[in-house]
Amino acid sequence: MTRLSGFSLDHLRLTSSAPSDGAVLITVEGFLDYDSADYFLAHTTQSLTVNPGLRDLHVDFEAMTGIDSMGLSMLLDLHRRTTAAGVILHLDSRTEKLDRMLRITGTLAYLVPDQTAEENALSGVQEAASNEALPEGQRMAYRHTSMDGVSADGRPGSGSDMSS
Repeated sequence: MTRLSGFSLDHLRLTSSAPSDGAVLITVEGFLDYDSADYFLAHTTQSLTVNPGLRDLHVDFEAMTGIDSMGLSMLLDLHRRTTAAGVILHLDSRTEKLDRMLRITGTLAYLVPDQTAEENALSGVQEAASNEALPEGQRMAYRHTSMDGVSADGRPGSGSDMSS
């Protein structure tokens, strides 16, 4: 993956600890997105190779400030890798924003299979109540992927204008 110049990984911090035998805890602080995706996947996957008796990989999202589609893709890739290694992936302390993204994309049941049907129903009721409080549309955390708000092709905006 080629990075645009001028970006750093200062917006994502990962810390690892081994709270018990057979388990590793990785804490995510900051924004999991296109710019930090490779770093996230390399760091989390390293736990699979350096801990031979690993049974449970816990990823704590309490301090995560946001996630984009590439971040979600990395979670799905990490799930595939942990499953192949016989390790159970736990997404701990998920924020409401993360849960909402997982529900909207249909990946919650896949990534968090231990969530009960009752919890799913309750979160749906809570989501409906929180949506009523929003002024218009949904509010999700996002971060521009360029330093100056100009798309990679040099045009202002999202770069999705196909007419030129």
